[in-house]
Amino acid sequence: MLSDYTGLGRNAYKVNRPLEQEEKTSRLSRDRRWTDEPPNDEALLIKINSTYLEMVDRWYWQKGQIQVFTLTAFLMLVGFSVALLFFPQGSDRGLGRWAFDIFFSLLFLGLAWAIWKGMRMEIFAYTHYPVRLNRKNRMVYAFRTDGTVIRAPWDDLFLHIGEGTVPTVGTTYDIRAHVLDDDGVTVKDTFTLAYPGFLTGKKDLPRLMRVGEYVRRYMEEPDGAKKNAEYSMLFNPVEGRREGIHWSLIRAFAPSSRYPWLQLLFSMVFSLFFLGRWMTMLTCKVPVWPEEIEEECKIEVDDPYRKDASNNPKFGFLEGPWLVICVLTGLAVLAWVLVKYSPLSLLFSG
Repeated sequence: MLSDYTGLGRNAYKVNRPLEQEEKTSRLSRDRRWTDEPPNDEALLIKINSTYLEMVDRWYWQKGQIQVFTLTAFLMLVGFSVALLFFPQGSDRGLGRWAFDIFFSLLFLGLAWAIWKGMRMEIFAYTHYPVRLNRKNRMVYAFRTDGTVIRAPWDDLFLHIGEGTVPTVGTTYDIRAHVLDDDGVTVKDTFTLAYPGFLTGKKDLPRLMRVGEYVRRYMEEPDGAKKNAEYSMLFNPVEGRREGIHWSLIRAFAPSSRYPWLQLLFSMVFSLFFLGRWMTMLTCKVPVWPEEIEEECKIEVDDPYRKDASNNPKFGFLEGPWLVICVLTGLAVLAWVLVKYSPLSLLFSG
């Protein structure tokens, strides 16, 4: 699975710096369309209405994947450590043996610390970091990873195509928003405005621009709220609560949602992502907008374009029973692999 955690944890966006030439070159204008293709929300929405549009953050789609990799590394480390205990120690406790024990102990502590730092990027944090765009007062609100909120006028944001890096792929792209200082050059704050997920380089740039155009249309065009509300049919059920176990299952298997047979073929991998996502969500807090922001974003009772997760269509076999079959299959395969190929089983087999 390809992941991009640009801007999260130690990879946080750099601020208090001047704009770079690459950012100026990739700047996006609000006055014209960003793509000739139809806009697309890419299942990022939480809710939409005539007052504001709210979306999940760029890390939401891959939530829990860090836990899969860090937990795997931890289990391998523990398994190797336990296996060492069964090797003959001998009676010689010379300098070489003591040096080995000290070196391995320090290595174990260092790796354990690194694994914990990786896990903390997601666990005991927030279930998601929403971004809200208010078309009436022209304000944008975005949750930071520390729980504070960025507030910035839409018309003052510096929007451009940002870049990130995935080791197995290379450069990835998102639509990034900078809050500039009064000098118009110094970057005070940064957040990602749009990122559809599963991007694998320049060939997927059109997908990114369709999401960006969806946002731009909502904020800039007179009938933007109407057009977007008519188009959007699926909303993330995370407003004021954690996502349910069913939604975690849907999200975990989403990369192959168009190809159900791949969901079954790679069920062990997707099942791991499901477990990592679900367990991560259980440790996280639900973000709550400050009262003053909610006051600025009041919705009319009879708003004709008001839509949220309560408007989601009913799911069918492929979004329900089929995913249960896949996850049970994946967990069964995972259990078999752990029993047959764990370090201790290999040790005792001979």
